Amino acid sequence: MIRALTVLAAALWGYAEATTFFIVPDVLIGWAAVRSLRLGIASAFAATAGAVAGGAVVHRNARRFRAASTDIPGVSEGMIADASARFERDRWAAVVRAPVDGIPYKVYAAEAGIRGRPLRELALLTPFARAWRFLAIAVAAAAVGAVLQPVRRRIGLSLLVYLGVWAATYVSYFRTLDRRYGRVASER
Repeated sequence: MIRALTVLAAALWGYAEATTFFIVPDVLIGWAAVRSLRLGIASAFAATAGAVAGGAVVHRNARRFRAASTDIPGVSEGMIADASARFERDRWAAVVRAPVDGIPYKVYAAEAGIRGRPLRELALLTPFARAWRFLAIAVAAAAVGAVLQPVRRRIGLSLLVYLGVWAATYVSYFRTLDRRYGRVASER
């Protein structure tokens, strides 16, 4: 039952993050993988499926999502302009490398729709653009979970440490966005 709920939650989180939510499903995927690599991998694939569905919704309503995207923490006009230039130059390769660049997938899903790129291209590319990072998080978290097994048994402590790592990750991410795109990226 817990496994099924975790996988369902990952799919819903993947959808939410592909549309309007700003916290990546990697948080849930990693937590699942710390407990079980199989559950982490299943969650990674579920989050990818959710991202495909979310990306399709954004693509079909691209102009509306683009107009509202700066209301999402971490998304600014500067980021949108950067993503647009990257998409113009690199096409779908920009979408696949988006996690490395720190640009949310939803920004590219809207960009693809605005530029009139076919939805089927986005739907076929999304698993490559999302799953590689989700699976990397699952494998890395499972390895950390195996090494820290004594701490892992103390669920309260391990959850606190885990959430602390993610909090530090987001602080660093927003600082990077501030340097790259200006203060507006994290004022929300």
